[in-house]
Amino acid sequence: MIRGIIFDLGNTLMYFDGDWETIIARGADNIAAYLNGRGYPVPPEFAAEFRAAREAGRKRATLSNVEYTAEQALRDTLAKWGVCYVPDAVIPRAVEKFFEPEESHWVTYADARATLAELRARGYQLAVMSNATDHAFIERIAHNGGVAEFFEPLLSSAKISQRKPDPRAFQPILDAWQISPREIVMVGDAPSFDILGAHRAGMRGVLIQDRWETEPQPHDKFDDAVLMQPDATIRQLAELPSLLAAWNEKEPTHG
Repeated sequence: MIRGIIFDLGNTLMYFDGDWETIIARGADNIAAYLNGRGYPVPPEFAAEFRAAREAGRKRATLSNVEYTAEQALRDTLAKWGVCYVPDAVIPRAVEKFFEPEESHWVTYADARATLAELRARGYQLAVMSNATDHAFIERIAHNGGVAEFFEPLLSSAKISQRKPDPRAFQPILDAWQISPREIVMVGDAPSFDILGAHRAGMRGVLIQDRWETEPQPHDKFDDAVLMQPDATIRQLAELPSLLAAWNEKEPTHG
């Protein structure tokens, strides 16, 4: 009996509609301009170094399952250039400046809000677990996209450190809900993050397909790669309520 649903965010509930490289470069330039404008001069190479630090950290994080945040990338880049006098209070605002060009390009899928409202009306508990480098950014785009209100909790790897597919990434949700993993399903677009992580945690996994021009490949080699096979696949979020209803009709309620 499924009682709870955990969603991925990017390419599951929302999609990015911009040119990635252009927008990321603009964000890195924003950080440098913000720091210089606040009286903390950084060299011309700073924006490129910040982007390099993020990329190197992303690669490490996908293998270690421990998030490397945007704040960490900024602090590491500042330290590399010997800029050690930036107050702690300035750092979050600088990170926010980095994400500003990106935020307006995250768009909610057309069927997302209606599907979430239907699932909530049917009594399911709903949460988000997103691999992301800044939790405040995830909260902002979820709020701006009109989906944040459906989730309790709304989590990211930036907030809890663990990344999917580490099963520990789901533990705060299990603690909050106090229901068995076998009564929870994870819905996401990436088999080696969402489905593998769900199965490692004892949950079911539903893969939403056709979110990518080229299907994402596993980010590593896994001894338990068989766990990347989803329990079901859908192509639209609107298919989810009927899928879960069919599952629940076949299964007794666990006490």
